[in-house]
Amino acid sequence: MAFLILEITGNEMRAFIEVHLKLVMTIWIILASVLGLLYLMNYMKFNSLISGVVSSQLQVMSSSLERSIIKAEQLGLPLKEMDNLPELLQRSKSRDPQVNSIFVINLSGDVLFSTDQRWLNHDDKDAVLRKALKGKEISWTLEKDLTLYSGQQLFDSTQQLIGSIVIAYNKASYGSTVAQVKLHLLEMTVMIFMVFALLIFIAVRFGFGEVNSVFKLINQQLSARDNQTIHASLKPGSMAHEFARQISRSNEMKHQVESELDKISVSPNPSEGKNS
Repeated sequence: MAFLILEITGNEMRAFIEVHLKLVMTIWIILASVLGLLYLMNYMKFNSLISGVVSSQLQVMSSSLERSIIKAEQLGLPLKEMDNLPELLQRSKSRDPQVNSIFVINLSGDVLFSTDQRWLNHDDKDAVLRKALKGKEISWTLEKDLTLYSGQQLFDSTQQLIGSIVIAYNKASYGSTVAQVKLHLLEMTVMIFMVFALLIFIAVRFGFGEVNSVFKLINQQLSARDNQTIHASLKPGSMAHEFARQISRSNEMKHQVESELDKISVSPNPSEGKNS
């Protein structure tokens, strides 16, 4: 077995030496995948959390408007005839500068009252109308790339849907906060990876010290096959020590076989003597 190992080519030997490096790279890839997944989960969790906080604030605003509308509806006023609604909408909008607009729509999706008309030509119009008038949630939320929509469905005294309140909130107000947290998460993830990558490299490097000693020994045997001594630097009982001893025995057996073959080849052939 040891003799066969000594016949390993240089390319094969390099492949053996790279085993521990490939192991380190594999562990690094697994570590990077795990940390990347944790980073993504934490980012999504924080983004969802801050969106939930803003949505809760907007729902309080829409609930306050709903109570005012219900009181007027109970007095017999149709939704489109509530003349005090524009003032209430403007007052609510002024409480938060990040609120782009507040409007009240009927079942047809027509705007009855609003603080402005900017949303009508927006690409989110159809999605907002579906959520506000056809959704099953009374207090609803719809998140888009630039705007967070929140609202409250409106019902009359017979519990029939008559419309909805819609609040458009500018996400840029907390987008910078989310971006800053994202950067901090990325920095911490990279830092954790670097620390653990170094620890893993050191652990594998010293953990495979015996294997490295064996590789070193094989290289020495490949460069000088007549070397039969066990190096004093090898620790007795270690893998490299035992491996070196097996190689030494194999070399001794090889030299003995070669010596016997040489004796046989130089000895005179009896049959040749008789013929002569």
